[in-house]
Amino acid sequence: MKKFTRSVCLGLTVLLSGCVTQYSITEQEMEQYLNKEIHFEVKQGNQLVGAEVRINDISVKLGEKPDTMSVSAATQVSIKNPIFPLNAKLATTFEAQPWYDSTTHSVYLRKLELVKVESTPKDIEKAINMVTPQVMGYLTNFLESQPVYVLNTKDSNQALMAKMTESIQVAPGKLILKFTK
Repeated sequence: MKKFTRSVCLGLTVLLSGCVTQYSITEQEMEQYLNKEIHFEVKQGNQLVGAEVRINDISVKLGEKPDTMSVSAATQVSIKNPIFPLNAKLATTFEAQPWYDSTTHSVYLRKLELVKVESTPKDIEKAINMVTPQVMGYLTNFLESQPVYVLNTKDSNQALMAKMTESIQVAPGKLILKFTK
């Protein structure tokens, strides 16, 4: 009977220790966080000549490429000038490598690369191409300096995960937080 009890305890210990070595954050959780927490709006110029850029909607794809997170954003661009005022929507997609900062319990992006830009209406694509590098520069700097996910240390489960997480791994559809052993 003692051997059976030890075997059961040993089996449960092995099973439970395997369960707590990692936790995952889904694409949907990251999207919800980004759409709630990330507010990007840039206004430059005056009432006669200027530009305004605003992100409206963010979506996330994890692991379509190894160690890569894809971030797509619907961006509204308005350029004011007396000759050719312009209003357009840009659908942009970036790819980046996520990394975990254990001091802030946050996931950040690095090596951000623009992989796709589409504009609506299509017939203003040439005009929008003139401002695209500047708009993409704003977005790149913003996305590399802001966390794309922060563990909530006020929630007891996430606070425990925040203390134990040492690294992350990108897998299809999720970001895996790997714990210290």
